[in-house]
Amino acid sequence: MASKIIFSNLSRNDDYTILLNGQDRGTVLPLKTNTIDVEPGKYELNISGSNEEGLPSMCKPIQIKMADCKTVHLQIVARHFAIGIYDEKGTQLNDKHGFLCGYVADGVHIDNPIA
Repeated sequence: MASKIIFSNLSRNDDYTILLNGQDRGTVLPLKTNTIDVEPGKYELNISGSNEEGLPSMCKPIQIKMADCKTVHLQIVARHFAIGIYDEKGTQLNDKHGFLCGYVADGVHIDNPIA
């Protein structure tokens, strides 16, 4: 069976495109959620978007490993042209300082060295 990644867009105005391993996997509209099914395995997760003026927003990708039949809920927040990916506890998974490595849900592992 497939695993699921649920994305919540916390922006009131901006929509974002979900990229897994560089491939477009859907769009999350403002204040909406989008669920994508993935096979178990390792993925590079990235989010692309633009603000109200059409300027591109930046996102540092994260490395995510999904076990079989697992679900993780991620939140997307953009501030100052930078898109943040957060877990349900409010931890930014693609922050710029330190090192983040560990489970964000049962069977969902983030291995994200932060430069």
